[in-house]
Amino acid sequence: MTQVNIIIAKRGYQVTCDDGQEAQLVRLSRFLDQRASQLAAAVGAVPEPLLLVMVGLLVADELAEARAEIEAARAEVPARDSAVVRAMAEDVAAERIEKLAQRIETLADRLE
Repeated sequence: MTQVNIIIAKRGYQVTCDDGQEAQLVRLSRFLDQRASQLAAAVGAVPEPLLLVMVGLLVADELAEARAEIEAARAEVPARDSAVVRAMAEDVAAERIEKLAQRIETLADRLE
């Protein structure tokens, strides 16, 4: 376990993380710090605990939206796959019909 010093909303925190996760933790803390700065600029002075709760809610909302988009995309995949399979089946059927038509024409020419 490693101790990492991070800064969020102009306040330092010492956080423990697994070895090798330090850079990710710093990236995430910078993201939260940036969001806190943006929110503070938008709403004005609020107590730090409230600011951090509001940042947490904003990030949770973004995460929920991202998850919903992922689920919607996953739901589209079977529909797209089905459409592709139908299109392929139609192409195969069209090829077979074309070959049968050619055979019929050949047989008709022979009968004449």
